[in-house]
Order: sequence, then C-alpha cells, then structure tokens
Amino acid sequence: MGVDFSKFKLKAGEGYEIDDTDFKRLISPRIGFIIDVGFTDNLFLQSGAFGSAKGVRYDDKRIISEKEYDSKEYEILLGIDVPVNFGYKYDLGGAKIFAMAGPVVSFNLYATNLYKADNEYDNDHQSIGTREEDDFKPINFGINIEGGVEVDRFQFTAFYTQGLSDLSNIPDMVKVKTNVFGLTAAVMFGRVD
Repeated sequence: MGVDFSKFKLKAGEGYEIDDTDFKRLISPRIGFIIDVGFTDNLFLQSGAFGSAKGVRYDDKRIISEKEYDSKEYEILLGIDVPVNFGYKYDLGGAKIFAMAGPVVSFNLYATNLYKADNEYDNDHQSIGTREEDDFKPINFGINIEGGVEVDRFQFTAFYTQGLSDLSNIPDMVKVKTNVFGLTAAVMFGRVD
C-alpha cells in the first residue's frame, strides 16, 4: 500500500488553447500486491497489480440554482496498474537496496469530475472508451522507475511513472498524459533470502 501524487499533463492541439488553471497534484491511496521473482542473488523481476487513482485538483466556479459558487474540483481516473519491472538488489548485510524499471499498463475503469460547491459534494460522471465522445481511453501505457530498501519481509519504495499514451480521444484538440510519483510499503510473504 502507499500514496500516489498524480497529475494530468495537458497539451493543446494546433489552434486550441488551454486556460491558465492552476492544476495541482491529486493525492490518493494505492493498494495492491507484488510478485518478486529472483533470477540470481542480485537480478530480479517484479510485477503485480495496483488499484490507483490518477488526476488533478484545481479551483473553479460553478453555477448552482442560478447562483455562482467557488468550487474545489477533482478530476479522477480510477484504474488498475500492472507494472513489469526488472531490477537489481545489493545486499548491505541486514538490508538490501534496489533499483528497478520497466513498462506499466493501466486499465482505466471509472472517471469522474468530483466537486465541492456551496459546501456540498457532487460529481459529473465521465465516460471511458474509444469513441470521440468518450472522455478517456481505456488503456494507458507508461514507463516506471523505482528504488528502495528491503529489510527482512518489509519493502519500502519511491517511484515515478510517466504515461506515454495520450488518454484523449480527440488529440487534435488536446493531448492528456499522466505522471505519478509515490511512496509504497509492502510485506513480503513466502521465502525471503
């Protein structure tokens, strides 16, 4: 389990503009499992599946019952991340440090624009699919870089994942890519050398 700090990177297509909204990182939990397969004392492969939320948060205005309110907006994309990392561990005697990198595939399952205005929360559901009218594509590819320390059955990591795919179905208007950094802690089961 851990915490993600994610953000959408937006790039306007030719002839379009993106307003000057101050987008901030979305802070969200991460939970899942990992599988660690050692090839030698030092080389290993690690994969798994993580439930995660990616997105942004920002301030905006909303009209409710013909009145304008300041609103806190959260653009949220929920999905499952499946990384496949190749890594190297170095034994310090009592602890191991490691670094790994590899591709990650994200399966996007649910999207919404959550907002708080007039002291109440509500949301606008968004669609995921491959049609031009869908808000997000269902699959995202990226690259993951991770490092950390392993002590007995406990593993602590810091990671950065850069989305390579455009999540927008209308790339001529806007391109949307994700980037996430985060911290995780894991308990390893099975045999630990």
